[in-house]
Amino acid sequence: IDIDFDDEGRQSVIDYVVDKYGKKQVAQIITYGSMAARSSLKDVGRVMDVPLQEVNAITKAFPDHLSANLNKVLAPEGVQKKLKDAMNAEQNQAAEEFRVMAEQEDEIGQLIRTAMRLEGSVRNTGIHACGVIITPDDITKYVPVTTAKDSDLLVTQYDNSVVEDAGLLKMDFLGLKTLTIIKDAVQIVKDRHGITIVPDDIPLNDKKTLDLFARGNTNGVFQFESPGMQKHLKALKPDKFEDLIAMNALYRPGPMEYIKDFVERKHGRQEIKYDLADMEEYLQDTYGITVYQEQVMLLSQKLAGFTKGQADSLRKAMGKKKIEEMNKLFDLFISQGTEKGHKEETLKKVWKDWEAFASYAFNKSHSTCYAYLAFHTGYLKAHYPAEFMASVLTHNMNDIKKVSFFMDECKWMGIEILGPSANESEKKFSVNQEGAIRFGLAAIKGVGGSAAEEIIRERKENGVYANVFDICKRVSQRLVNKKSLENLAIAGAFDDYGVNRSSYVTEVAGTKGIDLAVKFGAQAQSDELNSQASLFGEASGVQLSEPELPKVAEWTLMERLQREKELVGIYISGHPLNNFKFEIDHFTTHTLLAIEEENLKLEGAEIKLAGLITTVRDAVSKNGKPFCIFTLEDFSGTREFALFGEQYTTYKPWIELNAQIFVVAKGEKSWRDPDKVDLRLQQMTFLEDAVSHQLKKVTININAADINEELMQSLFDLVDERGKVGLAFKIKGKDQSLKAKSQRYKLQMDEITKKKLEDLGLDFRFN
Repeated sequence: IDIDFDDEGRQSVIDYVVDKYGKKQVAQIITYGSMAARSSLKDVGRVMDVPLQEVNAITKAFPDHLSANLNKVLAPEGVQKKLKDAMNAEQNQAAEEFRVMAEQEDEIGQLIRTAMRLEGSVRNTGIHACGVIITPDDITKYVPVTTAKDSDLLVTQYDNSVVEDAGLLKMDFLGLKTLTIIKDAVQIVKDRHGITIVPDDIPLNDKKTLDLFARGNTNGVFQFESPGMQKHLKALKPDKFEDLIAMNALYRPGPMEYIKDFVERKHGRQEIKYDLADMEEYLQDTYGITVYQEQVMLLSQKLAGFTKGQADSLRKAMGKKKIEEMNKLFDLFISQGTEKGHKEETLKKVWKDWEAFASYAFNKSHSTCYAYLAFHTGYLKAHYPAEFMASVLTHNMNDIKKVSFFMDECKWMGIEILGPSANESEKKFSVNQEGAIRFGLAAIKGVGGSAAEEIIRERKENGVYANVFDICKRVSQRLVNKKSLENLAIAGAFDDYGVNRSSYVTEVAGTKGIDLAVKFGAQAQSDELNSQASLFGEASGVQLSEPELPKVAEWTLMERLQREKELVGIYISGHPLNNFKFEIDHFTTHTLLAIEEENLKLEGAEIKLAGLITTVRDAVSKNGKPFCIFTLEDFSGTREFALFGEQYTTYKPWIELNAQIFVVAKGEKSWRDPDKVDLRLQQMTFLEDAVSHQLKKVTININAADINEELMQSLFDLVDERGKVGLAFKIKGKDQSLKAKSQRYKLQMDEITKKKLEDLGLDFRFN
């Protein structure tokens, strides 16, 4: 039995089960790890005392393919045909060379042949991630058990499949992040608005929620957030909960081909047909299309008089493709169906449709549960968008790509995202009084939950902090240490106090600003303790004054952003590419995420990208030639590029950390993985030079009658002596048009200049 709980509460459920039934009746399930090809080679090499360098060379020589193992590569008749077809030319060559090594009558050959015999043997044990066995009596009466260092519970010595075959009750206590997102969003709504939302009381006909699904605005909505699903939702325009159940079941390999018919029939553009009139009762909700396993079960009972047991057997036989069982039930279906007055020919067609359907049949009860949860997330996003997105961000903090994606979604929704603040942030992402999402203090590396809780506790008990000295004076320095304070300062949590971040952490005369604050706080707390301990409790005669923070120049935008990213994982107060919005909007053809999504569709296509180089790794190949691997990042994600040979020589001058570059490339099928596209670089420039390389001129279309002194003066105001983009005019008269290009005046083309041209109401085009 599988049960989903919110992932933070899952352990509480397991604890409850142990308390209820006792430790002698509850156990986790063992897993057995077997020896794969490379681990077999390494283990045998270690036992045979083969030098590590030689063993590593042998393992590297083994073909690098997911399906490859020693028994397939060293099969008596040659490399297994299925594996051979799946591997590329380089991998097949490696396999043949490996076979030659295995046939040698030396230490290496013996090592490989021994490893082949050991491959697949049990190497280690582990614990099933979520499976728990519950027995009616002492578990040792049913299965052998052992203990494990990773678990306080007993562990079965039978693995998953054997335990189930033994007839024991196996519970899979699964942690579902979506339930935690809902729980936390509901809590934020309660804290902010005083409204208690009970998810099970959410009306499933809520118009605002259904409208959200109909617009395809489902980023962050459980099971409905993929681009493909969003496209189909826009076409379907669901207006009832049942449409969401059906769409969840249909959006899978196989049934996806019926989505178009489903949409057309819902909107009356395609006739709804039933093979038999009796089928309408169970198929009318899905517009005549069989979508669920339960529909087959109910129809078999209605059309052919199957018992409930026979209908369930049909479901199992179809789902697991048990041909013999299906043939028996087919004969029964035809004989009993004809007795009920249905034509044999029609019954055979219905059965054939069911057989095709069986390969993808989905359980309606499962789909309903998924759609139910999806509706709850959709409801929260529609009615409490900031609170919902704050919870989504909190529970995706470990995936930087997703955090960036959901931050972009917030901007699209008009929700402002603010950096961390000692005076406003909670431990997790939260929503402030103005409806903006505020970063959580615990999201900053090196701060930790205890430090965040202490800062928040003191703030809530005694009011906001006046400055960093006030923080150090009031919080426990055992919980909030110097490193925590430094990281809070770098991440911007003290920006409210009007002091440069650099002033806190830059060393001046051997001391940092944070050092002064920590020392001041320790002295203030010591004086407070001494005052309380004295006989009369009088205050010290000397009032401790706050020291002055050192005057240090502000960091550059790039430096500030880099430090933010180091501590939070993302850029908070901006993005290094923001200054190049014009270039990115007008000259790029794809984002890095789009390349990943379109993949092989881009074979042969010209691709223009812009991004920031975030990592650079220089190395030397086995034959002594230099190469370089670098990571490019844009607003959508990251991608790794490698430069070898001639490309290394050509493009290496542009490859430096934090460089902002513009790339022109061609899509080519990867020789390493034929299911992926590689990008072959054809041109590279710095982004600041992209305008001069990609944009030759701006042509302004203007009517002769509209030309006046005011307009010409406005145009002259746009001219920039640093400009590199030509300025041309197409002047339309009554009878003819005139083209003219300025030889003297040029434009410094960027987002600001473009906006000024638009504000003048001019019709213009690039190149």
